Amino acid sequence: MRELRVAIVLSMLLAACGGDDIDLTPLPDDGRFRPPASGERTTEDDACNTLIDAHSDRMLSLGCVGSSRTCPGFLRAEFSAECLQYDKGSVDGCLEFYKAKATCEDLIPALEGCVITAYTDTAPAGCP
Repeated sequence: MRELRVAIVLSMLLAACGGDDIDLTPLPDDGRFRPPASGERTTEDDACNTLIDAHSDRMLSLGCVGSSRTCPGFLRAEFSAECLQYDKGSVDGCLEFYKAKATCEDLIPALEGCVITAYTDTAPAGCP
């Protein structure tokens, strides 16, 4: 009987923990990297230019031949919306993703292979 009471109390404590609801929506299983969000927001312009510049710089450092995407079209093509705000932590995660690529063969598709977090409830924000 004592074990039953302990089990009930423990289950009640576990149920009370973690007051935040966890988003259980599965991410698309498309093989692309989605860095974790930090909650810090950034503008479309800053996010896009940061990603494109970092990818282009890495291509130059590896001696890769090719061209990169342009802003703001790069993010707008991915999210089908103008002037959203984006998560800075996920942008930083993509920068690390690009840095980890050691060959042109791996780096060139990395721009499309890393997806940042968009705050879809912010349109039109971040545009002049």
